[in-house]
Amino acid sequence: MRKQKQSLLATLAVAAAMLLNNTNAYAGDYVTNTNQNAAFGRNLSQEAMIDVLATYANPAGVGFLAPGWHFALNNQSAFQTRTANSWFVNETAGPFLTGIVNGEQNTAATKHYKGKATAPIIPSFDLAYVQDKWSLAFHFGVIGGGGKCEFDDGLGSFESKVSLLPPVLNAITGNTDVRGYSMNTYMRGRQFYFGGQLNGSYKVTPDLNVAVGLRTVYATCNYYGYVSDIQAVLADGSQQPVATYMQPYLTQMATAIPQLTPVMTEVAKVAGDVNLNCDQNGWGVTPIIGVDWRINEHWNVAAKYEFKTRLRLKNKSGESASGSALAQLDEYADGKKIAADIPAILTAGVQYSPIQPVRINAGAHVFFDKQATQYGHRERELDAQTWEALLGAEYDVNDLLTVSAGWQHTRYGLGKNSRYISDMSFVCNSNSYGLGVRLHLNKSVALDVSYFKTVYHHYNKYQEDYNGVNANFGALIGGVTSSVQAVAAGIQQDDINAGINPATDPRLQMIQGLNTNMQTVTGTATPGNDRLLRTNDVFGIGVVFDL
Repeated sequence: MRKQKQSLLATLAVAAAMLLNNTNAYAGDYVTNTNQNAAFGRNLSQEAMIDVLATYANPAGVGFLAPGWHFALNNQSAFQTRTANSWFVNETAGPFLTGIVNGEQNTAATKHYKGKATAPIIPSFDLAYVQDKWSLAFHFGVIGGGGKCEFDDGLGSFESKVSLLPPVLNAITGNTDVRGYSMNTYMRGRQFYFGGQLNGSYKVTPDLNVAVGLRTVYATCNYYGYVSDIQAVLADGSQQPVATYMQPYLTQMATAIPQLTPVMTEVAKVAGDVNLNCDQNGWGVTPIIGVDWRINEHWNVAAKYEFKTRLRLKNKSGESASGSALAQLDEYADGKKIAADIPAILTAGVQYSPIQPVRINAGAHVFFDKQATQYGHRERELDAQTWEALLGAEYDVNDLLTVSAGWQHTRYGLGKNSRYISDMSFVCNSNSYGLGVRLHLNKSVALDVSYFKTVYHHYNKYQEDYNGVNANFGALIGGVTSSVQAVAAGIQQDDINAGINPATDPRLQMIQGLNTNMQTVTGTATPGNDRLLRTNDVFGIGVVFDL
């Protein structure tokens, strides 16, 4: 019974935790950040690039650099928004209209929820030593995540569950004076996947180089959120905590039917405060192989394959949901290890130089998301793998200046109304556009400056039962009904044993009215829709040294 009473509470706490499962500060897949330097912003196709900056994107290409030391320092600053325009039950007259969130009365049944993600400092470092036939190279960067995201006013998946409290309370008490709800809410998440990668390469022929590498990934995440001060808004405009509002009814029940007191006391806890502060940490290893073939002075082709990274994140939960609900939170239970694999990636690219100052690049990425195990096997909800197409061009204006631009198209395998994503954690198909310059300060030092912007398509996610609201309340009400019916059966038997006609027992009439009222709530349709959209702007600056 206790588990059923806490179904709303547990769902709210889970929502408070699931902030950044798919929050990349870059371009790329659900988890993977494919751009690792400022040069990406000015030429998004790096798959066949020959540069120390290719240590990540084309490790075999590093072997074609001039003998000696090469290194680079880069920083990127990413600024994102994530927006969910959500309605519940009815697009124009749904229960969101009755809500007060963080002290502000809702003014529309379709609500606009906006989260901001910022990552002003996202560093990366590359170092390579090249000999005639062999080379060693090291790359460090943020290969997943990359910042924090905040939702100051929650999300529809939070609020929808609270918005059904008025009809539930009216059903339980038999009254009609609860007209709305009030709540305070906040969410914040932080996610960083740091990667240190060591590659070695060897020239099989003067024009064919092969590379192998190993990346160690360290993931560190924190999810913090709360839903607090949930209150019933009455017909006269006053507000009362749910437990306070229900107290007269609980007292009446305790007097009339003492056996129901434990059941109804548990129901009152459904709107208790939720506080969650969960840290996740884990390690993984990624094997990497690559090849680069310089066909002639005009053409270069390259490919790379990154194996799947098996990653298990261990939870350390500080604060817990009130009412000991943390045991219900499964994915965020203290000490539990969570599957969060980084998918295998296949990349391929070509660089064509029709004349010496001009380089044209094209590339493709395939992310094997359906084979990357996620918590609860969410990967099974995907229709297809993610793929990307990329183009870029560079022009050496003179000995001092190189200008470049690029384009990337990203297509996710979500399918229609995907259960892989939610308003808390989502991606959208997109096109990214970048431009920038490289300033050759002298023969050994160059400066990269870039900017790229991602333009997203919106994604509509319609649900017949919005975020499982009806299922959650169905479990709650079903548990109450089952317990109440057990009490009623006992009272009925006592009446029969005492020679009393059960049909005249006011206690049984009270129970029948309670059950009838609650069944009207579970019979209510609970459709909903999220219109999801993102923005992304990334500024980059880097310095490259060829010694």
